[in-house]
Amino acid sequence: MAAPKTTIWELEPHSRAKHEILRRYLQAWVVILGQGGFREFAYIDGFAGPGRYSKGEDGSPIIALKVALEHQTRIDSGISFLFVENRPDRAEVLQEILDETDRPNRYSVRVAKGSKFDDEARKFLDEISSKSKNPPPIFAFIDPFGWSGVSFKIVQRIMGFPSCEVLVTFMYEEINRFIGHPEQEDNFDEFFGTTEWRDAITIQGPAQRNRFLHDLYGRQLRESAKVRYVRSFQMRNDRDVTDYYLFYGTNSLLGLKKMKEAMWRLDASGEFRFSDATDPQQLVLFSKEPQYDLLKDLVIKRFQGLETTVAVVEEFVVTETPFRETHYKTQVLKPLELSNPPGLLVVNSPAGRRPGTYSDRNLRLRIL
Repeated sequence: MAAPKTTIWELEPHSRAKHEILRRYLQAWVVILGQGGFREFAYIDGFAGPGRYSKGEDGSPIIALKVALEHQTRIDSGISFLFVENRPDRAEVLQEILDETDRPNRYSVRVAKGSKFDDEARKFLDEISSKSKNPPPIFAFIDPFGWSGVSFKIVQRIMGFPSCEVLVTFMYEEINRFIGHPEQEDNFDEFFGTTEWRDAITIQGPAQRNRFLHDLYGRQLRESAKVRYVRSFQMRNDRDVTDYYLFYGTNSLLGLKKMKEAMWRLDASGEFRFSDATDPQQLVLFSKEPQYDLLKDLVIKRFQGLETTVAVVEEFVVTETPFRETHYKTQVLKPLELSNPPGLLVVNSPAGRRPGTYSDRNLRLRIL
């Protein structure tokens, strides 16, 4: 996906899908934090753009602000919005839109015009650190057209604060194209936070290189940035090959559940892909049913012969598979228990329990 040269440009289908994921997730995020006792929290848009597309569609900064406004009667928290846009012409358009938008006094909105994301994020983090020993939760949407200006150290620092999350656009197509360019070595070192990306230069197979770079960035989030939960969503271009990935990082199991819910609303197959090769009006890549047989195989492989609980199975499904917490009871546990012969035994089934029900998360199970 080439970076647009105009002030405002046409909204592409994969960007529409990306923004729908963002919108759906933020709808849960603002309510969870607003009703969770936080007096304030912050939203950072690192590459904000002009705030609208050529046919009037909202850009990511306006999506975030509108989500907060939709829920303002349900929450009393203050929200700080930082929109960073390096191109002054785009920043001016964004500022004009924001100036025309009514909002509560407890919402602080600032456009950093002509600024780089790394610089503004660093200043913002310094500021909130100096104000309080308990800085507010932050959601950072880091959505560049390439890889420069996105230091992994900034991602690390954001995730070093409690209750913070990131959604990062990993521009695979551009990264892959320039991965061996000698003038980009320092930029890639900074983006990945390691020199290990250089091993990709000698990988000839496209699929193998794709997987290597994807897994490297995910591993960096987990190991170097100490992010407990990481998920990715694949975006494909009009040639049906990988354009970029969205990486989501959080230390909240509830946050992970809500992001997976947002992703599943776009891709009911659970394979977490959206392709521009499909109908632009169709946000779901496949119309087939999710691969519940795969989920069943994953659960059996993990727990066969072991005694465990419903709660442990659910955490495994949410954190270690593409599937949601709404899938495993009716699509895996129930069929296993009711099969003949049964493939699952409830060890401590209470009197009166109806077989095939698992509302008690402390039920002990053994997959046979």
